[in-house]
Amino acid sequence: MSTRDLSIKTNVLKRLAKEQVFYIEEKQRQQKRIDAMVAKDPEDYDIKKQREVLDETLDMLPDVERRKKVAHQELASLVTNINPDLKTSKEYEDAVQALEAYE
Repeated sequence: MSTRDLSIKTNVLKRLAKEQVFYIEEKQRQQKRIDAMVAKDPEDYDIKKQREVLDETLDMLPDVERRKKVAHQELASLVTNINPDLKTSKEYEDAVQALEAYE
């Protein structure tokens, strides 16, 4: 294993954590949009389409959570089995920080 592998796994975990935050925020924005549309005109056809968009966002949340857990486990495994010489590297520090931040 190299510092490159460690860096890649760390960046995957960070990206998935950002993706998860994005979907949570998108869910909230979409729900607000639907609520405003219902308050304005509950019979509007566009509400159905907006609910479909919300459902797609809700479908993505469990998937991104699963992928984030897998990435976390893979990075934790790399950190646990790392060559002692690499424990002083910046990549190792970044990996440990990412593991702590995105538990």
